[in-house]
Amino acid sequence: AAEGLYLCGLAHSPKLVGESITQANAAAMRAVTLLARDRLANVAITATVNPRRCVACGVCVQVCDYQARSIDPLRRVADVNEALCQGCGACVAACPNGASQQKGFEKAQLLAMLEAALEAV
Repeated sequence: AAEGLYLCGLAHSPKLVGESITQANAAAMRAVTLLARDRLANVAITATVNPRRCVACGVCVQVCDYQARSIDPLRRVADVNEALCQGCGACVAACPNGASQQKGFEKAQLLAMLEAALEAV
């Protein structure tokens, strides 16, 4: 479920050889369209972790559908793999300590937007 990863054949689900070949051709074509670009844009809206607030409870790891989260056993904090993170915000909503934040949607920014909206009314 991550952008740039294309499953086909038995990696996707059980299927016949002909179906696997057709699906492999489609996956290859999707990959070629990605590789043919001059530049690739990374999704800028990814999650971050404040290591001072993180207690390595693992809640964010459990709710991440993209497997972009892991617990660093040495530092005892959650890590974000920005290449896999799709910026959905599930980890931010689930974090009981508020250690996870989503770039571009920090609490101070959201409060400022709310205040501006209320002033406009």
